[in-house]
Amino acid sequence: MLLFLFLFGLALGAVSLSDDPQVPLQQGSSTTLWYSFNGRFYKYVSTKMTWADAEMHCVVEGANLVSIHSLEEHRFVRTLIKNFDRAEGKTWIGLSDIHKEGTWMWSDGSRSNFATWSIYQPDNKNRVEHCVETNHSGEKKWNDDPCSNTFPFVCASRTNCP
Repeated sequence: MLLFLFLFGLALGAVSLSDDPQVPLQQGSSTTLWYSFNGRFYKYVSTKMTWADAEMHCVVEGANLVSIHSLEEHRFVRTLIKNFDRAEGKTWIGLSDIHKEGTWMWSDGSRSNFATWSIYQPDNKNRVEHCVETNHSGEKKWNDDPCSNTFPFVCASRTNCP
């Protein structure tokens, strides 16, 4: 657990289906499948990893797990995921309450000013759910899950195309 918290600390330094409009994907200038939206760059990674391993993977690429700050951005992230995963499976995003139960923080250090939780979520089932995945159930909204689960994930860069 200490290693996880240390790695998470290092990371801090360094979106109803039929109602969602289609969001066009615009590829960034990089050739490594980064996509641009509102001045940030996003990348879907299909390799299933734990939340901490996914965050570290993003950090190595000069990014963090995605933080989502609006309904439009949530829709963009869902479109990005669907572009690579037609089933729209559960996918890690950068939100967690691992530092303090019930206090949700983004791994990139940005303010948590938007949420789109699935019904009855977050619930911290069995007191072990501290990391957030999107595309939960039919609603395709957010759910808290154990950080040790493995899912694909989305990275985002705040500055330029990595």
